[in-house]
Amino acid sequence: MQKVILDCDPGHDDAMAIMLACKHLDVLGVTTVGGNGYLKNTTRNALQVLDMIGRSDIKVYPGHAGPCTAPLVIADNVHGESGMDGPQLPPPSKPAESKHGVDFIVETVMSTDDVVLVATGPLTNIASALNKEPEIAKRAKGLYIMGGGAYCG
Repeated sequence: MQKVILDCDPGHDDAMAIMLACKHLDVLGVTTVGGNGYLKNTTRNALQVLDMIGRSDIKVYPGHAGPCTAPLVIADNVHGESGMDGPQLPPPSKPAESKHGVDFIVETVMSTDDVVLVATGPLTNIASALNKEPEIAKRAKGLYIMGGGAYCG
């Protein structure tokens, strides 16, 4: 089964990505980034989705709260104030990890063969990981991204 790190900003779309990834891939960890919502919300949302599907064994590592060069603009008009308004999920059963998401990405890619990075949110964590350790570009088996639009989504 393909080993992946899922780097995401869980609103509704990334909640589905987490569920599908956990069903079909070997998810080594989830890193979160500010995007669809604020980092505290995207991290909580990732933890809640993993709990909901019975995969609280997968650790969540918060990364960057927003872009490196511009202010964060969340998608609360689409995903609501929580980043995932609508379903009422119980609070997470455990906290997120204290290790920064970028450190998790770098350490895992450098120490584990054939890891694919799957980025479905802003690419801030991925860019920071590449800046921190350029060798991950050669070491990772691949990078898949979900691109957005220039003006809206």
